[in-house]
Amino acid sequence: MLRQFVATFASFGVVVAASSATAQTADDAPRDEFILNAWSNPADCNLTVAKRVSFSVLATDAEGMLGECVAVEGHWSGRALFGSIREARTRLSNTTTRLRGKRIGIYAQWESIGEPPDRPTRTMLVGRVGQCETQWPGAMMVMGYCHYTGGPILLVAEAFPS
Repeated sequence: MLRQFVATFASFGVVVAASSATAQTADDAPRDEFILNAWSNPADCNLTVAKRVSFSVLATDAEGMLGECVAVEGHWSGRALFGSIREARTRLSNTTTRLRGKRIGIYAQWESIGEPPDRPTRTMLVGRVGQCETQWPGAMMVMGYCHYTGGPILLVAEAFPS
C-alpha cells in the first residue's frame, strides 16, 4: 500500500508517494517514489529576493539558472507559462511538441497560489528554476507537467496576476 507524505526542504516542498518508509540516499536506484507535486518556499524565494529574468531566456536556456529563485512574467494557462497569448491558447498547449522552448512548466502548492485561471492570464510567477529531465533523478514516476513533456519548469512560491 502506498503511503503518502509531504517532505518540506529548506527551499522547496515536494509531495511524494512511496512504497516503503525506509530512508534512501541520492545514490540509491531505483527509488520507489512518485512525485505528485512540488513548490518553492515563499519564506526564502519571493519577489523581494528573486532575480528577474525574461521569459524567452528561461524558456530556452534554463540550465544555467537551475535552483535559482527567479521572477518571470508570461501567460499562465493550465500547468504552464507561455511567452504569448497565442501560444497559451494553442490546442494542447501544455503538451504539444511544437511549443517546446516556448513554455515553462509549473509546479506549485495550488492551495497557496490558486488554481490555474480559466483563460490564459498575464501573470508574474516567482519560484526556483528546474528541468524535467533532471529535477527528480531516480524517481519512478513524476506527475503533472513533467509526466507529459520535458524542458524547463518553475517550482512556484508566489503568483501575481498582471
